[in-house]
Amino acid sequence: MGEEIFVKLRDCFTAGYTLPQYCIDNKIKRPLIVSEKKHELFLWEIYVQFHYDKRLMPQFSFTDSDDIAINKHFPGHSGVISPLTIQKFSAMNLNNFDKIIFLTMNKIPANNKIIHVHALTNYFVHKVYVEIPLLHFLQRNPGVKLFLTNFPSIKRFKDGTEFLSQLPNAHSLKRMLYENKNSNIKTPFDKFGYTNKEVLDILIASSTKAKTNIDGSTEMIEVEKNPFSGVLNGKRTTAYQPKHFLNKIYFVGPCFQYGVLAPFDKTIESYLQKMLNEHNLPYRVENEGQLVWNRYQDVFYNLNKLNPSPGDIIFVYICSLHSMKDVVPYCDISDVFDPPNDYREIYCEKGGHVNELGYKLLAEKYFKFLTENNFFRDKEFNYPLPPPQYHRYGIPPWAEHGGVNSEIVSEELKAYKEQLKAKRVQIGALVMNCNPFTLGHQYLVEYAAARVDKLYIFVVEEDKSVFPFADRIELVRQGVKHFSNVEVLPSGKFIISQTTFSGYFNKASLQDVQVDSSEDVEIFGREIAPTLGITVRFAGEEPTDNVTRQYNETMKKILPRYGVEFCQIPRKEFDGEPISASKVRAALKVGDFDKIKKLVPKSTLQYLRKRTGQEIIEEIIVSDMTRQDLRSCIG
Repeated sequence: MGEEIFVKLRDCFTAGYTLPQYCIDNKIKRPLIVSEKKHELFLWEIYVQFHYDKRLMPQFSFTDSDDIAINKHFPGHSGVISPLTIQKFSAMNLNNFDKIIFLTMNKIPANNKIIHVHALTNYFVHKVYVEIPLLHFLQRNPGVKLFLTNFPSIKRFKDGTEFLSQLPNAHSLKRMLYENKNSNIKTPFDKFGYTNKEVLDILIASSTKAKTNIDGSTEMIEVEKNPFSGVLNGKRTTAYQPKHFLNKIYFVGPCFQYGVLAPFDKTIESYLQKMLNEHNLPYRVENEGQLVWNRYQDVFYNLNKLNPSPGDIIFVYICSLHSMKDVVPYCDISDVFDPPNDYREIYCEKGGHVNELGYKLLAEKYFKFLTENNFFRDKEFNYPLPPPQYHRYGIPPWAEHGGVNSEIVSEELKAYKEQLKAKRVQIGALVMNCNPFTLGHQYLVEYAAARVDKLYIFVVEEDKSVFPFADRIELVRQGVKHFSNVEVLPSGKFIISQTTFSGYFNKASLQDVQVDSSEDVEIFGREIAPTLGITVRFAGEEPTDNVTRQYNETMKKILPRYGVEFCQIPRKEFDGEPISASKVRAALKVGDFDKIKKLVPKSTLQYLRKRTGQEIIEEIIVSDMTRQDLRSCIG
């Protein structure tokens, strides 16, 4: 057996999918594991998996040895792992087993009970690196429309493989252009009018390298300044992207989705974006392609780095992924280069890469797929639920070291945990800027405090408001001091700050723009909430401010992933309109205290009367002028 098969199976064990789990998934109750004598060490490793996972225990045998016990390789473990007794294969009664799993490269007679190691390896790799992470991604991102896709194979065409073998290799062509910069060399790119110098730049742009981040995701790195590369902020730029859009369309996959051997404005993404713009369709296309082929990890690390919104569309390509097309929607583009198109005009390099004409045809195919189905706006996909994720070698915690394994016990435990949840202290949070503190803010506090045992109010600490932070937090403390279960805290640099959500402080100029507040919400859910035991975050409904409304939508989507409920509170109204700090500032600007006293608590009113004068009026006027100037600049 080749060492590479050992490595793949070991990787899968470590990543969380085991042979015992495979047997359970496929309803195998009495397996027989068979190996050659030379693979006894690997056979013992598999035995260890079954030993710790107590759900079933197979029998083991060698094809060419008498009875033997294996523990000599691990003498110090004899008190932990019991010896594995091996029986001779020829002495086994095969009728006692429902499956026979062969860990050997020898040819075995055909038998419907036999599973070969190659089939196991392919199944494990697909399960661990494709199916499980994809289904978990879909569960975390409800409302996202994800499609598997493919790529036209050169083998589809008669004489295609032979034609491809006659094409130049991209690396060889690049070296030849380097060495003959003063010569006019014929290349497959001449049909598009490129000079040799431009062809060389295109080839260099396709040599972009990638770096791996700590979280496992990859980012593109531009090798050198190049007009055709378009690599920016770790990914390839899509040309013609609109400023205003409703949803995004992502392409996640290898080199052809990156657009290798083409300028950045001649990729699938750029061509598709141009077509969408020409038809006034409000979608923004993002190139999330990678250069490395057949790297499952790269695709899923980068997929998980996305923060898609409901209604966004994602096309994913990865080798073997099409085998899930019965459970995940599939976009088949394998016939794109069929007649009347001529594949000889499209494939341009020995490695099977295509030129910009090929990318244009692919973009047209995706455009037709999307528009004919109205971008699947009215369709909900019922993706299957993913399997549970176990922490250690795919073994459920209750199955380790003789743990209980009973569906009845599991149901009883679930019911007991629900009883315990009812006893859990409810801790809530509100984040407010309070510029200044109003009766609307006070109402939100009253509503939230009545529904939790403890309520934390985080006052935005960034000093980018009309009223300074020291005054704002004191106004909040005075306005909520009659609530016994409320504590007021500064937000620090990690809750609505210039670092985590800078767009919050430029709201006036961003009303027509899709903003990204996910980093702020992720930090709150992952770091802040568990530190204080916060289980619910409250926020007022936002009928007028588009930036705050998007922030609420982001909280609604992300916080439940961290076990934090999100609760929107109806806003308190005055004269049929929500009370807001901006209305107070507007009234203060003209000195209308009759209106102000109907919008703020007494402590805020006293503060405003004390501070009333030219100084604060000028602050408000300057703030408004700044926003107007911003609108003028952007407009």
